Amino acid sequence: MLPGSRITAVFFTVATLCAPPAYAQRGGELVYLDKQGVIRWRDTQKEVSLFGANYVLTTASDYRAAGYVHADRKRMIDEDMAQFARMGWDGLRLTFWGDWESSDSAGNLIANDHLDLLDYLIARAKARGIYMLFSPIQLYGSNWPDALADTTAPGFGRHFGKGRMGTDPAALAAQVNYLRQILNHVNPYTHIALKDEPAIVFIELVNEPWHHPDDLQGSIHYIDALSDAVRRTGCQKLIFYNVSQDFQIAEAIRRSKAQGVTFGWYPTGLNAGHELEGNYLRGTDAYPDLLRPELARLPRIVYEFDSPDLRTGTMYPAMARTFRAVGAQFAAMFAYDMLATASRNLGWQTHYLNLVYTPRKAVSAIIAAEAMHRLPRLQAYGPYPQNTQFGDFHISDDGDLGELVARDALLYSSSTSAKPPDPAALQHVAGHGSSSTVTYEGTGIYFLDKIRQGVWRLEVYPDAVPIRDPFEPPRADKVVTRAISRAWPITVTLPDLGPSFIVQPLAAGFAPPGGVHAGRFSVTPGVYILSTPGVDPATLPPFVGRVGLKEYHAPPTDTVAPVVVPLTAPQYLAGRNATLRARVVDVTDPDSVTLFVRATPGGFYRGFSMRRVEGYDYSTSIPSTVLHNGSYDFVITAFRNGSALTFPAGTSGKPTDWNYNGPAPWRFDVVTPRTPLRLFDPGSDAARLAFTRIGDAGRRGLFRVALSHTTGEPVFHLELPADTSGRSPPPADYTASLVIKRRIAARQETITAASDLRVRLRGLGAQQVLHVTLMEDDGTSWTAALPVDSTWQDQVVPLASFTIGRGVLLPEGFPGEWNYWVGPAEGRGGPGDRPRLEHVERLQLSLRPGSYGVEVESVTLGFAANR
Repeated sequence: MLPGSRITAVFFTVATLCAPPAYAQRGGELVYLDKQGVIRWRDTQKEVSLFGANYVLTTASDYRAAGYVHADRKRMIDEDMAQFARMGWDGLRLTFWGDWESSDSAGNLIANDHLDLLDYLIARAKARGIYMLFSPIQLYGSNWPDALADTTAPGFGRHFGKGRMGTDPAALAAQVNYLRQILNHVNPYTHIALKDEPAIVFIELVNEPWHHPDDLQGSIHYIDALSDAVRRTGCQKLIFYNVSQDFQIAEAIRRSKAQGVTFGWYPTGLNAGHELEGNYLRGTDAYPDLLRPELARLPRIVYEFDSPDLRTGTMYPAMARTFRAVGAQFAAMFAYDMLATASRNLGWQTHYLNLVYTPRKAVSAIIAAEAMHRLPRLQAYGPYPQNTQFGDFHISDDGDLGELVARDALLYSSSTSAKPPDPAALQHVAGHGSSSTVTYEGTGIYFLDKIRQGVWRLEVYPDAVPIRDPFEPPRADKVVTRAISRAWPITVTLPDLGPSFIVQPLAAGFAPPGGVHAGRFSVTPGVYILSTPGVDPATLPPFVGRVGLKEYHAPPTDTVAPVVVPLTAPQYLAGRNATLRARVVDVTDPDSVTLFVRATPGGFYRGFSMRRVEGYDYSTSIPSTVLHNGSYDFVITAFRNGSALTFPAGTSGKPTDWNYNGPAPWRFDVVTPRTPLRLFDPGSDAARLAFTRIGDAGRRGLFRVALSHTTGEPVFHLELPADTSGRSPPPADYTASLVIKRRIAARQETITAASDLRVRLRGLGAQQVLHVTLMEDDGTSWTAALPVDSTWQDQVVPLASFTIGRGVLLPEGFPGEWNYWVGPAEGRGGPGDRPRLEHVERLQLSLRPGSYGVEVESVTLGFAANR
């Protein structure tokens, strides 16, 4: 159990039911709201602070995802609630599409598999000491995104549609009827009605309603009608209503019978369709709308949050810091990937989090949970980069590191050089990578928990090895991350164990051959006891916190063919040795790996042996005498037992065979130090642009790629959005943003010698202006305005003429109007400051009122010798 937990955790097999806590037998609620609007535990009066995730297996797309892999849904719940507990999470949002799938058009509850799974989930979460926010009405279609053609959902949600829920009397009557019936429903696994379930501490009336702030009285009436429906059942749980769909509804909530507000946050937008690159920490500095005076005495809980389309180790701790700064007492990430489907990211394309398959992000979520528990409410930590240190927590975009370095805990999402202040006082270690306490060559997540002096429990999970972009459209037959179990060396350095200790496997693992030497031994995924001599595991407590001593949930096996993922730069400098890396992914290492390279066109392949440098990553160095100015093709061949597979396609044989006929190889360029650096190529880059408005990447009217009538090259067509009805003014800014971090990094050695930016463009009419911005990784931005008419021009802008300005944070967060503009980072932008080209991360092209459109053929960074 976590400190302060109020429900006795009962661990059980699938067949065992949990016993109701004593509080339920007294008929009381576990929490209350004090006069200052703070949620407190009733028995201790301490502030509540909970962290976890939405879990959606019971209905909608996650329910169907489980079916696609033919998994046992109740077993999945058992596994995933164990993972919640393993990560130290104590919060869960019950996201239930009962309004679509477990009700009829009048709101009558339908007893079906969805409802049964909800009951089972509540019982299993309760047994793990997890407290719940119940959100029984979702409004959005349960058939998104994979079953849009299915119109058979029986519920009132589909019958009325989201737009009518707050205004149609019949729709309101259905919601009231449904709330009454589902709250009175008795859970057969706990024998307690949902209205009386002590583990459910909050009720969210409706998920993301269609707000009508212009109708104050009508909005109050709607909220009160739903609140009254809850109270008429006898339910005394705290009632919350969504505010972040439109903060103008705040006054209606304040005047209503709702007791608190729920809000969401997606600071990196939604549905990019690919994994994002770059530093997004500037977007987590603040959430000012939660500090509106009309919300002053209303408790706040985060019903959904994520850093969509990212797997980084920094964003969750940063967001938890800001949640506490605005007074949030509960936060639930959306949405946890079930162990059985996480290899495919099959549930929600833009979200991806699982303990096994996203270990770096999972550790960051563990750290974020600790931030919710340890940081005080309403304490500000300043802007970026000042706020990268908060309490015992630290985040750094360099190294993709989030960490908690405290007296009792050492948690890190990537390898760290930080040392615990008192190693003898450590109680918990969780990591991905290595530290002063654990050195590990595998790529999976691991845990060390102290049971008593000289006795530790080690839990190691398989390597999580990415093989495809997990944020592309998913398929049930497409694995994006492999979980591979193999032995790796591990070194554990703990004062009470010393350099020589006993390793005893408890679940799934094997006793290390050769024993322990200087704290180093070989480990396979599983659970172990590390101890001084003479410890019998049978004498140890059966549970460690909320996890069984021998409990371990291994991921399902997969049968993916070998994969090679190139980790090369787009360019290399002539006259230097070039280091090329690749990830070679298979259950066991190949006998050898060779990279073959040839000049194009017409060159012959030449092989260079690759060596494993860490995990699944291989590297080779190509001498400068081999590479000259020009373009090169390369392939990688893995050899095993006398046979060869050549990638990218996995073709049998090697490229020097007389009959080799492999498809298109990978490519890189070799350039001189003064070769111009192409920053934007419409033909290859347009698909990775982020726009001011979420979803505009799919709107062909506002931008498109066409072919120039002059050169035949692809051109980027950008227009300022306009309301043809004349009711709304054009936006104050419309920006297309491209992350150019990898291109800049490839030229780090000579990038500071760049002298100008060259833009080939034309206006869609006379007197157009394109604003070009170079944004550094700390958000500091440098801008220049390029006036242009309707003829094609090659404009050369000296870098010295760029001035400090404002960039924009894209993809645009939701909600995130306050996060749109970003000024210089703290301490930047003063007299004498200049662009730090080696830190430039984004190129931004912007239109503003007075201009309505341009076409851009190229943006290139020039060097002095090429003027």
